[in-house]
Amino acid sequence: MASEGRDPDALADLAERAFRGGDYEVAARIFHRLMVYYGILNDELNRRRFALRAGECYMLAAEGLNNPSRAMMLYFRAALSFMDGGASERAYLCRLKIWDYYTLIAGKSDFRWDGESIHALKLAGDLLADCGDLIKAAAIYHNAAERAVDIGKYQLAGGLYRDAGDCYKRMDRVDLALESYLRAAEAYFRCRSHFEAAWNYCEAGFMLLHLNRFREALEAAEKAELACREGQIEVFLKDLSRICWLLSRGLVDDAKKYWDRIRGKLRGEYVRLIESSFRAVRSSGSA
Repeated sequence: MASEGRDPDALADLAERAFRGGDYEVAARIFHRLMVYYGILNDELNRRRFALRAGECYMLAAEGLNNPSRAMMLYFRAALSFMDGGASERAYLCRLKIWDYYTLIAGKSDFRWDGESIHALKLAGDLLADCGDLIKAAAIYHNAAERAVDIGKYQLAGGLYRDAGDCYKRMDRVDLALESYLRAAEAYFRCRSHFEAAWNYCEAGFMLLHLNRFREALEAAEKAELACREGQIEVFLKDLSRICWLLSRGLVDDAKKYWDRIRGKLRGEYVRLIESSFRAVRSSGSA
């Protein structure tokens, strides 16, 4: 605030003038900065007040736009502001608007996708996922990933496929989660992000082992090992891909030697996945 050379009251007046003049986005940005300012001062009443004003202005700015991607971005900011201000119902209305715009542009065969529009979808997916609307979030992430592939943004596509997979995993849709992780791995490999590619191939491979789909797990493990070789990755991922490869061939004892060496480097979620893969191979009779 000090860098602006204005006190908070002067900034609030400036925001109100912008609001009265119909410059809603400028007003929203100033109200948002006032929200942050009062949050730093631990003035909860003013923080919430200016959060709500920012949300109102972002919403009004979005309503006057013919650009769906830009409108989605503004509704995203409005939703966050309303959430900060404790107005959950108004935040929900913004999420509905975001979904409406998504369905509008997703159904247009002539819509011109670019980095900005895909980023808008990413933010929309993040918001919906954070609010627990996983079905819609996964649909948005997946569509955004497909569009990113279409324009050659493979690094972006990999992250979006990964986000979709995480949503499916939270819904216990293991089949869709591992499909998304495999697509993430492929996208990462295409842009030579070898570490991310190997990680996603490994995770998908262990999920396939858990489902007793051993031949597909072997393919994923081999691709993970290729990514490690091409990326000259010598850390634990190389061992993980080897464990997946050995398990997919039923070589449990050999896999366990590698696993004992790196088990302590992984967090509980991944430890449980890999140990369930060991159990799946043992119970299948492949060992």
